[in-house]
Amino acid sequence: MDDNLRNQLVEKIAKKISEEEIPYADPSTEVIEYLQKFAISLGVDISKTEDLVAEAFLYLSMKNAGDVDPL
Repeated sequence: MDDNLRNQLVEKIAKKISEEEIPYADPSTEVIEYLQKFAISLGVDISKTEDLVAEAFLYLSMKNAGDVDPL
């Protein structure tokens, strides 16, 4: 999967998280599974869903951190 496609998929998953107002501080197993199924519906290979969903949560956390250095 090339970087552009990966970034697009992460943004779509992040948008789903935001639209449904899913708290991203500590998502439940059910939420993770729901988002993995959503990723599969976007055409993501099942072996890559866990990483993409985690990356979407990280993306939102960093995006909403403002000027805070995540490191």
